[in-house]
Amino acid sequence: MKVIIRGIGVEVTDGMENYIQEKAKSFVEKFFDDSEDVEIKAHMEVEKLQHFAEFTMFFHSYILRGESVTLDMYDSIDEAFKNIETQYIRHKDRIKDKNWKIHGLEETPEKYAEKKKKNEANEDELEIIRRKRFILKPMYDEEAIMQMDLLGHNFYVYLDAETNNIHVAYKRKEGHFGIIETE
Repeated sequence: MKVIIRGIGVEVTDGMENYIQEKAKSFVEKFFDDSEDVEIKAHMEVEKLQHFAEFTMFFHSYILRGESVTLDMYDSIDEAFKNIETQYIRHKDRIKDKNWKIHGLEETPEKYAEKKKKNEANEDELEIIRRKRFILKPMYDEEAIMQMDLLGHNFYVYLDAETNNIHVAYKRKEGHFGIIETE
């Protein structure tokens, strides 16, 4: 397991680093057979008495992310890990229902068939209710963000005018914008 910790506006003390390492170790031991394939990036930030903790966990081709803002950094760390655990458990069941196999979630075909018979009408099933097709237009980041705002969407897919790669502009929870770049 690899843990990378970064702090902005806050000194990451040895105590805080050890606390994060222990939380990460506890989580990984609880849910995974092999911790070598797990990487966790921790981002801590303090701004105007708000303590922000964000953890991004990479394992195989999956990414889990948890964040929290409280008045205490350790509470933010606890809450962010709790969010990751909740997210993992919810998606673990979905992955098993689809018989997808990933490390730590593998299920035998016999158990899967038995479970599927019992849960034919699973309410937690992911359902695609709409599919859209559109032509990607080359544009710059600022133009894509403006287009997204004009449409009232939280994200916008476009072809980057400089790299000719597909990018996704999105609105973050705190109101800022982000760009996802593909390679």
